[in-house]
Amino acid sequence: MIRIKAVDAQNIFDVCKLTTHQNSICTTMEKHLYCNAISIAEAKYYPEMHPNAIYNNNVLIGFFMYRRAENQADTATICRFMIDYRFQHKGLGKKAFEYVLRGLKIQGVKKVILIIGNANKAAEKLCLSFGFQLTGKIDNKEYCYELEL
Repeated sequence: MIRIKAVDAQNIFDVCKLTTHQNSICTTMEKHLYCNAISIAEAKYYPEMHPNAIYNNNVLIGFFMYRRAENQADTATICRFMIDYRFQHKGLGKKAFEYVLRGLKIQGVKKVILIIGNANKAAEKLCLSFGFQLTGKIDNKEYCYELEL
C-alpha cells in the first residue's frame, strides 16, 4: 500500500540516501534529476515547495516534491519524482505516481504540470500513460507536460 509522508526530522536522512544509481552511491546530480538533499534544501528557501517521502507497506521507496503557490492553488507543478533503484521495475513508480495525482486532486488541484528532461524517456512514458500532454514549452532541454484533473 502506497503512503505519502512529508519529509521531516524522522525521515530526512533516509530520504537523502535514496538514489537512482545502481551502485547505491548518492551524488549531487542523479541520472535525470538533482539528489533529494538538494531538493529538500531548495524547499527550505521556497515555502511553496513541498518535499514528500513515498512509502510502500511502510518501506521508504521514493521521493517527490511539488510546487503549489497560494495565489494559484488550483495548479501544482511536480518538480521531482523518483523511485530508489532497489524498487524500480516493480510497478511501484506507477502506483506511487497515481497516488500522488489522486492526493493532489483531493487537495483541490485542477491542473498538474510536470517538467521532464528530454533524455528521461522512462518519465516521459509514465506521464503520457496518465494522459499528460506535451505543451510545447521547452526550457533548458526540459519539456513541460500538463494534465487536467
